[in-house]
Amino acid sequence: MTERDYAPLSGACVRGLCDKLYDKRKFAGVEIEKMVKDFSDANNTNQIKRLIRVLGQELMSSTNPNVKNGALMGLSSVAVGLGKGCDLYIGELIHPIIACLGESEARVRYGATEALFNVLKVARSATVTYFPLVFDALARLAADPEPQVRNGAEVLDRLVKDIVTESSCLDLSSIVPLVRERMYTRSAASRQFAVAWVSALDAAPALGLRRHLPDLLDGLFTVLDDPNPEIRRICDVQLNEFLRSIKKEPSEVNFQAMINILITHAQSTEELLQLTAVTWLKEFAELSGERVLPFASGMLLAALPCLAYTDEPRKKIRETAATVNLQLTKLVSEMSEPRASSEGPPTKRAQADGPPTKGDLAEGSPPEGVEDEGPPRLNLEAVVGVLTQMLHHSSVHTKVAALDWILHLYNKLPSEMYLQTELVFVSVVGSLTDAADDVVRRALAVLAEICSCPAAAATATAATTATTAAGADGSADLESSPYYHKFLKALLRLLAADENLLEDRGAFIIRQLCVLVGAESVYRGVAIAVRGERELRFAARLVDVLATLLLTAAELHHLRLRLRAFDDPATVSLFRTLYACWCHSPVALLALCLLTHNYKHCAQLITTFGDLEITVDFLTEIDKLVQLIESPVFAYLRLELLGGPGSAELRAALFGLLMLLPQSEAFHALRRRLHCAPPHQRSDSAPQHREEDRTDIDFEALIEEFKRVQAAHRDYKTLERRISRAKLFDRPYS
Repeated sequence: MTERDYAPLSGACVRGLCDKLYDKRKFAGVEIEKMVKDFSDANNTNQIKRLIRVLGQELMSSTNPNVKNGALMGLSSVAVGLGKGCDLYIGELIHPIIACLGESEARVRYGATEALFNVLKVARSATVTYFPLVFDALARLAADPEPQVRNGAEVLDRLVKDIVTESSCLDLSSIVPLVRERMYTRSAASRQFAVAWVSALDAAPALGLRRHLPDLLDGLFTVLDDPNPEIRRICDVQLNEFLRSIKKEPSEVNFQAMINILITHAQSTEELLQLTAVTWLKEFAELSGERVLPFASGMLLAALPCLAYTDEPRKKIRETAATVNLQLTKLVSEMSEPRASSEGPPTKRAQADGPPTKGDLAEGSPPEGVEDEGPPRLNLEAVVGVLTQMLHHSSVHTKVAALDWILHLYNKLPSEMYLQTELVFVSVVGSLTDAADDVVRRALAVLAEICSCPAAAATATAATTATTAAGADGSADLESSPYYHKFLKALLRLLAADENLLEDRGAFIIRQLCVLVGAESVYRGVAIAVRGERELRFAARLVDVLATLLLTAAELHHLRLRLRAFDDPATVSLFRTLYACWCHSPVALLALCLLTHNYKHCAQLITTFGDLEITVDFLTEIDKLVQLIESPVFAYLRLELLGGPGSAELRAALFGLLMLLPQSEAFHALRRRLHCAPPHQRSDSAPQHREEDRTDIDFEALIEEFKRVQAAHRDYKTLERRISRAKLFDRPYS
């Protein structure tokens, strides 16, 4: 190009501007600065535009780094020369400079940062329009591999922050997406740059950054999980600052727009991230109150698993999660009226469209959102879904908390919860197999509440009779509950499926049930359920457990006293019901008849024992019965050997029992007891308590029922032996 092509620049000025020495370029820049001032004073805009075009296009098109640096020097000199007047040319000045920031030559990139600094310093607020372009350039410079370029970029970044924070016309809605985008990059420098910008914008309250916090929160939590400890530290500081300001002015905070983001990150496996998210949830629950009710399922999904932590590093997480759980419980308790719905309100996105997707509800949690109108409602179906999911967790603490929640909901919202019972029932019944007593105890409490739920009683009553099924206090009649017998059958299936469960936990489950719903209801219900039991071996084992508890457990003391009294039709009815079930175990049936003073029938029963298969197990059960006769439970029975109504029948029964025993320790103990009793003397004046006088009990029919059941047991054992032999013969010879 000729010298004329560079006009209004002289050839000497162009050569100095493009020299490799900085001082010569600087001297040429001063000459351009003076030239521009003259043009500006003369209002010669054509010459100014021509000069900018020569510098920004013609010289900038060169591949020589020195020429590009000269052009950059020239453009910054134009800006200085124009002063405030550079507002009219800001676009023509900035675009070529920013283009040089992507050059491969580090010297050119550094020169571009210097030139951009000079232009922005002069133009200041006039450059706000070009902020997205400048911000993108700054973000790239923050990760520049050349230290000198990064140092220059830091100086430039500070200037841009000053310009932005002092501007009164800046629209943060155009800045926040740019900042948020940088948080999701893999570059540590870009993430640090983004967090620094968040801090800078937050430091200027007039900008109102906190209104945009829902758009930034997920990104900040993403950065908090960065491997770089320094980046995590500065992000943690900024999040704490945001939380402090939220607690100070909660009325300005859109809690609903952020809570799903917190729920997601509260399920993280990274300690700092999880602790921070759970802490925010705790503060949100405290500050926003019932407004978090629509999000209760997600909050429980995040909080309840944290209760499993037992290690010291995660102790703070566990304690904070426990507080969240307690806060939600109180909020449900304090609801002024039942505000539970089976369908969740419309879901609102927790953040604007963009790179993040973690801000939505956690995978597997029910969709929830914020109601547009009316008071906040509890999405009961979603909550129940989470709670039943938690029943399969490995932690005892988590399962206990979930069961406590279910019980709490039945107490607070019985009618609404009854509609969720099908979902709850199966999961809670499954919890009865848990190894932890606390879990089993609470599962039984929930099942007892389900069976006695007023809504259940009302449903059953409406379907059968108009008679009120609930008492004056609102407690439901178990017999009318559609779930009571269903529960007992499910319990029997569990006990039958696992032999160890019956032996190890069967007694514990029965005792707890007796405390919760009443011993008579439990025994009557189980006895009815066992009648149709096809697995006769299981039925006999279950009856043995029930009989032992009936005679020994403290929880059944009042039922024992009632059966001993045997003085009203209801007790006789219970005896008949138990008898039909106790027929599966001869010794258990004998103990029941001893307990109810039916001594003549005891003697009659014992005479039929000779037709039974006398096995080691059978003799062991008799041995246990003898030990019980010697225990405080049967003290009244031993006293009846002294004489009085039924004494003769009792002696006959005990002597019959003695004849069944081999000469073991139990045999000698019972013989010594009988020898201690005085000879029986019949007194005609003494009123006799004779069983045949009880016209309401057909003892002959009862004996026939016992024989029928024992015949079925005999056939069952015969079939089992045949099957075992067949399997043995089917084995190949080896």
